[in-house]
Amino acid sequence: SPHSLAREFYIECVTNMMRPRVIVDYEREPWILDAGTVRVTFDTDVRAAVGSFDIFDAKLPSLPVLPPDKLILEVKYTELMPQIVRQLVPTGALEYTAVSKYVLCYEKTAYKHGFNYWFDHEHF
Repeated sequence: SPHSLAREFYIECVTNMMRPRVIVDYEREPWILDAGTVRVTFDTDVRAAVGSFDIFDAKLPSLPVLPPDKLILEVKYTELMPQIVRQLVPTGALEYTAVSKYVLCYEKTAYKHGFNYWFDHEHF
């Protein structure tokens, strides 16, 4: 990688024999409001990489973890949430839930982490 931070991270991983459990990839559209230090992000096309743990491989195959019509809206703030952000989510929204992209991707690729997957899903 041409980025020194990426090279340092790679060296740290190799030196300490660290290996990823899953690679999470997604498209993100961030919005930042100065009022109240608010960050709103829209994460779409959330995917779990398969076949390799090469985080620098731009063509790494992946599996989608969300239906095409779903996205993850994340709101982070340190003070009060401004009214304009509250209005982003309609009061009659069908679903509010906490979600972890890591957990979604890990569960999508659970079959790669040993035979417990098969026993948990009664394949035998």
